[in-house]
Amino acid sequence: MARMATTYTHDQLEALKVAAAESNRKRAHLNTHPSLDSPVQRLFVAMHPDTYVRPHRHPQSNKWEMMMVIEGSLDVFLFDDAGAITSRIRMGGMHTRALEIPANTWHSFVVTSATSAVMLEIKEGPYIPATPQDFATWSPEEGSADVPAFVDSLRQCSDPEVTLSE
Repeated sequence: MARMATTYTHDQLEALKVAAAESNRKRAHLNTHPSLDSPVQRLFVAMHPDTYVRPHRHPQSNKWEMMMVIEGSLDVFLFDDAGAITSRIRMGGMHTRALEIPANTWHSFVVTSATSAVMLEIKEGPYIPATPQDFATWSPEEGSADVPAFVDSLRQCSDPEVTLSE
């Protein structure tokens, strides 16, 4: 028997946005891969404008990430090892719609739309939980009183929009 196509509806993504708004971290995931051991990880991520994604990297050589904005807008920031911004990629709307971040690249996201942003993320599996070494020591920890100022500094970054293809 042929396998049926899997669909992801507007209502599912709306529910994901509600879950993000109600969560402590202001983001929520809808995994579409069958298990954390799957060789390809696929997930929708809803992020409320108040979320903080601490700059991090995936040091394994096969841990690239591809993301596509489905709704809303966000800025992706790439950093060097010292924490200097090397790229700001505006995503959504008339800007970049899809992006692949190479393995071992420091990165973070800031939601720029007034309401939640939703993206589809695809990466090689299996899932490997982040360790403390995967988070940038030059960035505040989640929950720190320094988070709002750090996020504001990213929002105020005056660097021109850059894309990885430039």
